[in-house]
Amino acid sequence: MDSTQSKKRLIVKTIAITGIMAALSTILRFLEFPLVFIVPEFLKFDFSDLPALITSFVVGPVYGVIVEAIKNIIMLPISKTQYVGELANFIVGAIFVFSAGLIYRIKPTRKTALVGMVSGTVIMTVCAAFLNYFLLIPFFAELYIQNPALDIKAKIDIIVSMFTQVFPFIKDLFGAICFSIIPFNLLKGVVISIITFIVYKKISVVFKKY
Repeated sequence: MDSTQSKKRLIVKTIAITGIMAALSTILRFLEFPLVFIVPEFLKFDFSDLPALITSFVVGPVYGVIVEAIKNIIMLPISKTQYVGELANFIVGAIFVFSAGLIYRIKPTRKTALVGMVSGTVIMTVCAAFLNYFLLIPFFAELYIQNPALDIKAKIDIIVSMFTQVFPFIKDLFGAICFSIIPFNLLKGVVISIITFIVYKKISVVFKKY
């Protein structure tokens, strides 16, 4: 088999893996559920980053991001958050799988995979905190609360009140980020990383045989 045929076969394999994992990621996205003990009901937990992270390890971080993109594009027609939820899911998920996958690709070992997932979780959590504070929550408040009599601060305060129902000591957006958004993303990153660490070896063997 010459190099051209090998390249074509690799491209087909990469597209196939990406498509399969995007489909699985979308299915898992539909199975989202609230964690009302840590965040308001409009923020839901799902395992859809798991196939994207595995894709990032198997064929590269760019393809992990593509899985995240496909999943959220498919979810757009049924969005309940004025598309802000899908935007947030894509940006935060892409940061996570790209960071972890990029570190893993430097030297593909179990140790590097672990370092990548830990680093990806931290990077994702920090970025999500800043994005939610400066962009996502203000944007969501503006779109979700259609009341021209209220300024943006008043609208954000309404969103913050949803966090206050979870933790009464949360009084402002900064508190919501520190005590709700950050723990939520840390938990998500840790759970996805643990599952990936357990199943990745078996799944990667299957894909390599294919």
